[in-house]
Amino acid sequence: MSIFSIFICPFRQLSGGVIIFALIAVCLFGFLPVSAVAESLTKEAFVALLKKSHPLFEKERLTSAIEKEEQRSYLGDADWNLSSSLTWSREEATITAFSPDISKSLSLQTGVNKQFWETGGRLSATYAINRSSSSFEQAPLFSYPDTFYENSVELQYSQPLLRNRGGKLSRLQYDLKAFDVDAAGIQAAENIEEFLAESISKYLDWVYLEEQKKIMSRRLGLSRREFERTQRKFNAYLVDSADVMRSKDALNTWRQNLALVELQLTALKEELSVLTQSSAVLDAEPEFNLYARHRPESLASARARLENSSRILKILELRKKQLDVNAVGVRETGKPDLSLIAAVTVKSAEESAGDSFSFDKKDAAVGLQLSVPLENTTAKAEYHRTRLQTLQLGKEREDVTLSLEASLSSLHTQLNKLGEVLELNLEQIESARLRTIEETKIYEQGRGDLTFVIMSRDNEESSKLTYAENALNYQKLWLQFQALMDELYEEEQGVRSKE
Repeated sequence: MSIFSIFICPFRQLSGGVIIFALIAVCLFGFLPVSAVAESLTKEAFVALLKKSHPLFEKERLTSAIEKEEQRSYLGDADWNLSSSLTWSREEATITAFSPDISKSLSLQTGVNKQFWETGGRLSATYAINRSSSSFEQAPLFSYPDTFYENSVELQYSQPLLRNRGGKLSRLQYDLKAFDVDAAGIQAAENIEEFLAESISKYLDWVYLEEQKKIMSRRLGLSRREFERTQRKFNAYLVDSADVMRSKDALNTWRQNLALVELQLTALKEELSVLTQSSAVLDAEPEFNLYARHRPESLASARARLENSSRILKILELRKKQLDVNAVGVRETGKPDLSLIAAVTVKSAEESAGDSFSFDKKDAAVGLQLSVPLENTTAKAEYHRTRLQTLQLGKEREDVTLSLEASLSSLHTQLNKLGEVLELNLEQIESARLRTIEETKIYEQGRGDLTFVIMSRDNEESSKLTYAENALNYQKLWLQFQALMDELYEEEQGVRSKE
């Protein structure tokens, strides 16, 4: 009954002054702040709070970013590399007839080189400048400059013709790491989904405890009214004291039951408040239809979709492709190392530093370099290891597929069967309600005992509690079904809960 109904309904029995006073009271009451109404929190809003505050989401996203940066580190193998050296030397000759007694040299050499992943070749360019001085204790038999300067520029390119042709080995680690990046992203999504499933399960517990509280509060209200009515009858000498004691025992029992549920509810709300890092949960009530039914797709359709979209199977498929790419690299290492090497050098040497930059002398060289491992033990062992790993991964995929299909079949069956149980629970609740009505009639007519009325009402409320508990189990089964089908989280579009 509304506040206005309380004051307006008896107006005909009130005097004019009282009516005015009542209207003023209603107006004043209407301006008072209302704080008793708790805000509702849907499952989607609960998940949104988790996304906003819980560190796990960002932690899992960083996993893929870390793997990606590690992959990028391999790109350094294709960077231009600068090298430089400065050398001073002093040599004393052991045979002085045709060589200086003392030779001194100061040289500076600098260059750049780069690995080309597209071809597997390596290019290097080197510039060198050298100052040499000589001293003789005796005059030499031929003319020999005391000091001379030498400059040279060399350009060299090495191209593999067998092993690492096309740069297969040069970029192998980078290509292999790409699979780790993709697998890390998928595994992060799977970890987030497991967390969401666990958290939403706690949200469902919250819904169930609130429903328990409502059922027990209604039963407590009935017990309280029954106790008061029995007390009045006892005072009127219509019932004996045993009925008063029975009704009081029932009242105390439901008080105790409600207190225990409120204790569990308070503890759970505290946990959810910390989990979401939001104090709003403490004053909120869950908005969720605990008794909603779902229609899972056919088992054959679900099995086919699971095999095509399961994240765990996707990770295993990535590992299979990774092993295939690694096998190509292993076969590549078993090939002979045959390389074509070409070099061109321009140089000059003069007694004065200024004249030594004429670069009037040119050298050129072309050659083949061959290296063949006679036993090739390492490559053979790596090849067999990769082959065995591929076979093992295939068996692991079969194992995981069987486990997923077994879980799917079990969840699918449980959902269907529990749905039938819920229908029976509804019938049981209706039957218990009708029995309560009949027991109450019999007791009111003086042909029954209050014990049977209390037992009947307890049975009715127990049936409702059983219905709520089975509904909770049904919702959790559906949650597990969604998690198994990877429907709670989609990494391509971010975190969102499916309806």
